[in-house]
Formats: sequence, C-alpha cells, structure tokens
Amino acid sequence: MSLRVSVTIALGEEADVSFHLGKPILVMIVLAAISGLIIAYRPAPKAADLTVWVFADSHARTYRGDGTPGEHTLVDRYKEMTGQTVQVKLVNAQAINLRMNAIFDRNTNDGEVPDLCEVEIGSVGRYFRPPLKDVGWLPLNDMLDKSGWRDKIIASRLATWSSRGKIFGIPHDVHPTSLVYRADLFKEANVDLESAKTWPEFQQKCLQFQTYWREHGHPNRRAIEVQTASSDNLIIMMMQQHINPVDDQNKVYINDPRVAKTLAFCVECAVGPNAIGADITPGPSMFMRDLARGDICVFFMPDWRNGYIKRGCPEVAGKMRMMPLPIFNPGDARTASWGGTMVGIPKMAKDPQASFKLAEFLYLSKEAIAARRKTDDILPPVKAMWNDPEYQEPDPFYGGQRVGALYVELARELPPRLVTPFTSIALATLNRVVHDAMELGKEGHSGIDLEQRCQKLLDEAAEDVHKRIEFGKLEG
Repeated sequence: MSLRVSVTIALGEEADVSFHLGKPILVMIVLAAISGLIIAYRPAPKAADLTVWVFADSHARTYRGDGTPGEHTLVDRYKEMTGQTVQVKLVNAQAINLRMNAIFDRNTNDGEVPDLCEVEIGSVGRYFRPPLKDVGWLPLNDMLDKSGWRDKIIASRLATWSSRGKIFGIPHDVHPTSLVYRADLFKEANVDLESAKTWPEFQQKCLQFQTYWREHGHPNRRAIEVQTASSDNLIIMMMQQHINPVDDQNKVYINDPRVAKTLAFCVECAVGPNAIGADITPGPSMFMRDLARGDICVFFMPDWRNGYIKRGCPEVAGKMRMMPLPIFNPGDARTASWGGTMVGIPKMAKDPQASFKLAEFLYLSKEAIAARRKTDDILPPVKAMWNDPEYQEPDPFYGGQRVGALYVELARELPPRLVTPFTSIALATLNRVVHDAMELGKEGHSGIDLEQRCQKLLDEAAEDVHKRIEFGKLEG
C-alpha cells in the first residue's frame, strides 16, 4: 500500500507524491539529499601554502605538535613569521620512496609534489643513480652558500647527502655513536672499562667482567651486544677506520684487509673462548629488557637510541655511564655515525626559495632545535649550537656525567659517511658475510686462520658488488 504525501520541492512548488515505502523513509531520503547538496556546495578547505612529508612520528610531532589544546607549534610560529601555512604529512618511509620515484619519473608538478620531503639514510642512495642532471632533488649548494649555512653545518654530515659534488639534502642530525654500560655491575666486578682505549683491551676487560659474574652466580651474563646476522656493528668499526663500503667513485672497499681483521675480531667477540657478547633479544625495544636485567651490559649508543633507553628503561637511571668507542689503530675515530635523515627539495617544487626558507626554520633554527629536544636527544648538525650550555649539564640518568658534552666532543671527529646508489647492495652483502663468518667461528676457526677465511669471504663479496655496480652502470 502506498502513502500519498505533499512535498515542497526546491523550486517552492508543491506536488503530490506517491511513495510506497512510507513517509519516514521518504523523509530520510530528502534529508540525505539536502545534506549531500550542502556538502557538495560547501567551500573546500584552503590548501596549505607548503607541504612537508616526514616518515618519523617524532619528527611530525616536533613540527606540528601532538594536539594538546593551546599548544603553540613550530608550524604555528612559521605562519606568524611568514603568513604561510604548513601541512606536515606523516607518510610511511617505503611509501615516500615509491611516491617520490613516481614524481621524479613524471618530472612534473601535478599537485602531488611536496615542498619538502624527508629521506632516511638507507634510502637516499637510490636517488643518486641517474646522471647528475636527472637527479630529482634540487642541488642546494648555492642556497647553502648564499645563506651561510654551508660553513655552519658539520661538513662530514653534508657529505652523506651529497653526490658528485652536489648537496641534495640538509641533515636533520649527526648521530655520533658511543658506548653505554651498566656502571654499577662493572664497579662491583672491579673492572675499569673506560681505561680500555683499544678494542682488544676492551675485549680483555669484558672477559674479566664475565669471569667475575660467572663465579658469582650469573654464568649467562654477557658484556656487550654483538650482532651475528647484521653488519651494523661492523660498519661502525669500519667507519671508525675511515672505510666506507663504497666511495663516491663507486670503488668497493669491503675487502680492505683492515675489514677482514675487524670482521674476525667481531666473530671472536661473539663465539669461542674469548666471546664477550651476544645478540640482543629480538623485538621492538626488547634490548632494554636485556639492559635492565643485566643480561647484556654494554650497548652501542647513537644519540637517537639514547632517548629510547631514558624513556623506556627508567630502572637503570643513575646506574649508567657513557664512553667513546675504543679504536683499533692510531688515527682511528672514537665514534662513527649510525642512521640519519635529510630533508630535500624536489626539483618540481612550486617555489624552491620558499621551500628552502621552511627547511631552514624546521631543521636549523634555534626554535626548531629547542622543540626537538622535547622529544629526543638528537644532536643538531649546526656546530655553533653545540656551545649551548644545555650540553654541559650533568645528566642524572648517567649519574651526573655530562653526556651531552661527550656527544659534542665525538661529533667533532665524526668520519664522513658516504652513501651511493650501490651502498645498500654492499651493506646487504656484508650482512650475509657476517653470518657466514660467524659460522666459521662456530666451526672452531680462530686467529690468523679465521682472518684469512674472512678475507676470502670479503674478496668474493667485493667481486659480487663490483659486478652489480658495472651492471647498474649499464642500466643507467
């Protein structure tokens, strides 16, 4: 049975409508139609003047805040200064790479091009593969020179984001790496770890430490984290010796004899009678449980990781100390960089000058670096800011040690970390080599025999990387 109702339509006329589903349904349909018209004709929100893509939640929170009522964010401050609005979009790192590659392939600004985009160190090399004129990022040499920033930013960090003499990114960080250790447990074992200036001396101190705790009811306590299936620790030790896996001329150095010696040392630190370490417990932040329980007592500590243990492992506050990395040979650096982020300007950005001014503010200004300190302990790349009194403050987490000053001291001797289109291939190859070398150690190889076998593994790996580079050149 249908229901006859009177409806006033948009033109103001009345009409008799026979609607078989009933009056309530008709009313709902009319209301939905009206709502649709309102939405369709409502003015669209004004697009932001500038857009920044970031891959790290901590970076997004630093720039745009966390939504706290009344919060005055960096983007708010930038609008006050310039009148320009800024949108910060949090985008998965892999998605950033896919989208930026697509943008660079199109070589046009179709409205999807960010004004600034952050890139992680493990991904940047792929962008440097084309001929220099075809790299999608805008070279920043002139802008950095004219603004004076080039001399103010630590040179070894600009090198990371450069290719063939062109600087394509402004560094977000420095990431010097130190060692941190459970000072309370080493003190109880009567082992002065910081007196060890070389890695072999460090190994001996750690063996003394483990002997003490084995005799006091902790047979499984290990001194230091040692990676048995990843090359991260090996790369740090290579960088200390100023050895990049691949240089900016695409020459491969992973089979340098010093690398074989270093790899053999890493193996003997992980397996055999002189082992002093073990892998950390797998899983996000699980290494902090190892630290809190004293299962592993020394950790490699870039500044970004330092913030994690302070927030996630409060039970060891006051029990920790920090020290420089030991070295192998005179002239080695007592630190190396682990990780990193740059911000770059796509060539297709609508206003590169406006993009650069925003990058200056978000990455290099005192306001931005002060905001960054609220979310992490990352040392900024601007050398003059290392003189801030805050870096001289005693840190209660480390029993009053001035760890900020130590990070600054280490940053001043940071070796350049070079990244090429083939660096990621070399690193993946080294991961496999580390695994194979660890198996040699488990089979009982040691000393000069182990070093020679490591050299053979590295020679084969270097030849493989070289072939891949040659193949890549043909493709390019």
